[in-house]
Amino acid sequence: MKEALIKFCQAAVQTRSYSDEEGDMAKLVVEEMKKVGFDEVYIDRVGNAVGRIGDGPTIIHFDGHMDTVQVNDADDWEQPPFAGKIIEGWLWGRGSVDMKSSLCSAVYGAALAKKNGWVDGKTIYVTGSVCEEYCDAVSLQHFYHDSGIRPDYCIICEPSDNIITLGHKGKA
Repeated sequence: MKEALIKFCQAAVQTRSYSDEEGDMAKLVVEEMKKVGFDEVYIDRVGNAVGRIGDGPTIIHFDGHMDTVQVNDADDWEQPPFAGKIIEGWLWGRGSVDMKSSLCSAVYGAALAKKNGWVDGKTIYVTGSVCEEYCDAVSLQHFYHDSGIRPDYCIICEPSDNIITLGHKGKA
């Protein structure tokens, strides 16, 4: 699945998804979730891409936002902002770090957990949330309200200098 994950990350970077313009990215995410075997996949009323694997009592939620800040200086970039090129082992482009690669990895991580039989007793949700760049976590509040889920664990896939950070002031 490694090559498929890399291609998914590249496609994600190549898909422009400024805040309030995440529709194409949401479609890409739900199609990939379907392809890798999620049990349920949909786009919710606010535009979040939602996927579920399993149906156990322990709920684990992974979230990665789909939006990026705008590019107003494309001529200054070493590589075009939406090219999604891999150069010397690094993926280049808007959203490659913050945070499309993390979202793509969560999708594939959940699929691998299912494939390897690690989801017994668990329900795993992966969401690609909208509008994080200007209204952090509001889309997750809507997701929790509408879906009625209350996760036992929530992992926000935001980059943090390769340090696992516990808790976050002000999160939903």
